[in-house]
Amino acid sequence: MLFRKTTDKHSQIVSFEIITLRTSGMRYTGETEILMKDGKAEVSQYAIMFSQDEDRRKLEKRAICDEQTMLKLLNDCKLLSWDGFKGPHPKGVLDGTIFSLNAVVNGNVKIYASGSENFPKHYRDFTDGLCKILQ
Repeated sequence: MLFRKTTDKHSQIVSFEIITLRTSGMRYTGETEILMKDGKAEVSQYAIMFSQDEDRRKLEKRAICDEQTMLKLLNDCKLLSWDGFKGPHPKGVLDGTIFSLNAVVNGNVKIYASGSENFPKHYRDFTDGLCKILQ
């Protein structure tokens, strides 16, 4: 499948296939996955369990919300504008959270962002919104 980059980071997300947000800190690595299934957004939160053979995901929470609720969150947080964000770890900061985001939206537009204790604008709004959905 060919992916194309969006040239207008101010346009809207009108559909999505999958969004994966991976976060890790000193003692925890987790992944939140958002999938479109039968016209609904399925939000799953996993703990990543590390082993010598392969990493495994352990489901912690799952929730279903309507597509429009998820699209509003994605657009309110301006997720399209995150593409290409690379937040280097701030000098002098000894600890923190590392994140990476992969998404396929609007048919075949791929978004990638990452950072270490350095986040795109509206990152906290996005993670807070996901937490509310998962509650």
